[in-house]
Amino acid sequence: MATLYGIGVGPGDKELLTVKGARIISECDVIVAPSAKEDGESIALQTAKDYISENAEVVIKHFPMGKKDRVIKALQAYQFIESKLKEGKNVAFLTIGDPYVYSTYSHMLKHMRSGGFDVVTIPGITSFCAAASLVDKTLVVGNENLVVMPAKKVEEITDEKFIVVMKVYKREEEILNVLEEKGFDYVYVSRVGREGELVLYKREEILKNRDYMSLIIASRE
Repeated sequence: MATLYGIGVGPGDKELLTVKGARIISECDVIVAPSAKEDGESIALQTAKDYISENAEVVIKHFPMGKKDRVIKALQAYQFIESKLKEGKNVAFLTIGDPYVYSTYSHMLKHMRSGGFDVVTIPGITSFCAAASLVDKTLVVGNENLVVMPAKKVEEITDEKFIVVMKVYKREEEILNVLEEKGFDYVYVSRVGREGELVLYKREEILKNRDYMSLIIASRE
């Protein structure tokens, strides 16, 4: 039976794609990559393009941000992938970062598993791990906890010392207000591993350079 491979391609630097991920991509008959915009480009595809066989069929599927539309598009992607698997073709579904961290792959996976198909997931380097290496900042130490949260949850911060805030776009001021009030040092990183990579530490600079592909790493004593 053919297999669906969910492959994390890392944060956007083609050299940060795992050896296993690159190998499987090169062996797959069909490559499916997500895009947030209709007829848009796929960061995951751009990251992996050097590893794709010239004989592979490459398809970009639109996964909008709205929940209702996302479910519909996920079902359409499932139906396409199902048809390819039934033809005996191995399919690679590419996702930026890791497949199980805020990924479109998770939305689609339940449809695939319900169909009884073989699914193999290949982990990828997360954006926040790549960002921590870029800025030389420890994410967590000793017996402390690391909390990874979406921006809308920052008001729920209590006694945490090490935090990663994801999905910060358009919520930057709200996040910085909370972090500063609670005594955190922070660093803002956007487009890690990609063209336009940016590292900022000052509030004013962050608010002037907002980017969709961004996160904040924060810590306090």
